[in-house]
Amino acid sequence: MTTRPSAGTNPRTGLAAGTERRPGDTADVARIAVQAASLVPGVSVVRPAAVRLDDRSVGLDLHLITWYGHSVPTIAETVRAVVTDRVAAQTGLRVAVVTVTVDDLLVPGVDSSGVGTATPEDG
Repeated sequence: MTTRPSAGTNPRTGLAAGTERRPGDTADVARIAVQAASLVPGVSVVRPAAVRLDDRSVGLDLHLITWYGHSVPTIAETVRAVVTDRVAAQTGLRVAVVTVTVDDLLVPGVDSSGVGTATPEDG
């Protein structure tokens, strides 16, 4: 027996019309921003603190942990640029602001408890 979606149902998802998640949901924007920021050399950990979203634009607050030996201002500016480009490209939203806060600095040989996703040699 074959069933067909009822009228008003998206045949791909089976959800009622209007209930699909759009690429601009706050969780999606946060995920895209974290993935983009994680690619920046010297970034160890990225945590989204806030995502402010309206129909056409987004504002982001990110908290980072970086590695000693990398320029914190350079990392912050690179994260801003990379996150802005990636979020805009993947969501179609205008990125109004990306605020970057560096919460901690990891020192190789001292902070080797496995924290983070990258080592200073990676970047």
